Amino acid sequence: MKGLLIEDVSWCWWTRPRAVRIGDQVFFGAMDSTGQIYAATWNLATRRAVKAILAAYEADDHNNPALVAVPGKPLVAFYSRHDRGDTLQFRISENATDIAGWHPQRDLKFGGETSYAQVHVRGDQLHLFTRVDEVGWHYCRSDDWAATWRNPVPFLAFDTDQQIYLATAMLADGRTVRMGVSGHPKEYGSLPLHDVWACQVDLETGIVSRPGDGAVIANLYDETTLPIDQDRLEVAHRTLSDRTVNLFDVSDGPDFEICFVSKVKGDDATEDARYHVSAYRDGGWQTDDVAPAGSVFGYIHAGLYVGGVAFPHRSPGGRIYLTRESGGIWYFERRDRNASGAWAAHELMPPGRVRIARPWAITDPAGGLEVVALAVERYDDEYFGTLSHLVAGGGYPAGDAGPVA
Repeated sequence: MKGLLIEDVSWCWWTRPRAVRIGDQVFFGAMDSTGQIYAATWNLATRRAVKAILAAYEADDHNNPALVAVPGKPLVAFYSRHDRGDTLQFRISENATDIAGWHPQRDLKFGGETSYAQVHVRGDQLHLFTRVDEVGWHYCRSDDWAATWRNPVPFLAFDTDQQIYLATAMLADGRTVRMGVSGHPKEYGSLPLHDVWACQVDLETGIVSRPGDGAVIANLYDETTLPIDQDRLEVAHRTLSDRTVNLFDVSDGPDFEICFVSKVKGDDATEDARYHVSAYRDGGWQTDDVAPAGSVFGYIHAGLYVGGVAFPHRSPGGRIYLTRESGGIWYFERRDRNASGAWAAHELMPPGRVRIARPWAITDPAGGLEVVALAVERYDDEYFGTLSHLVAGGGYPAGDAGPVA
């Protein structure tokens, strides 16, 4: 397979980090088609992959780990079972930036069904966000690189009976975390939420604020006015009443951008799936129609498990990676916004009939490897037993991936 990096790789959209370069190594957090959760490296010089198994649960691609990789520090992998239990697990590597050996698994309890981990580093601090009981997200912090943890704090609690999704990104200042929030695209609950909201967190002060007017709405550290509901966040995109959306990513560049897909509302509807970017420009939020998304696949018929969108690391603004389908052909592209507001396409891989999905940008990219995606071989109606493979975009000379050690 052209561009193949690692065989048998799957992941969902709501964990991070999961693809970080340090020197000649890119560190990936993923799982395989049997449910094994692992850390992997891809060597940019030798073009060889190595895997280390961390745990094994059911073969649900929502169980994929977040893998924190920082020069000179042990790796830390976070993972949990998708809405099955109140515990988030983590393991710490025995040596700095080395996947060969790991300390035993430890648990963090959140008092509710826990899914996904999104982790941001500030010095020796690890700032962790995880979804709890589907309709909220909690926050937990370690000041000593996961040796000890403070008590979890409820962060978001929405007025809905459906799942809430969060996308986060740390800015170059090392303290500001941008956030995009939205609900599940499904309609079969009684309180669906389909708008897209935004906020930002200052990890130095704990202040949570709205990005547009700068209004302070809470504080993570003294727990002032926590948890936050949707009415206190800033609306980045008001979804039309006949449509539904699925959130993908938030940018870490100079512009606050959020990318998502929309389609005609209805769990069985397949019409007019389209990618969008909402950006804060000229004193307000503006939503662009970027490209048709094409066919869907996933555990709800027409449930918007389309290809996916991701922002480049340190995005310059007006640039995204996406995968899409048209007429049975799948495309892996970079899209750039021009002066007229149109998003021009640049192929990252020759189009073909293999489904390409869930692109992800490399943190601190180098050597031509800037973005990866999943080449999907098998994806059933219940998102179990996914079989897909990691491929490179942008003409990276992956060569023969060869056997994985």
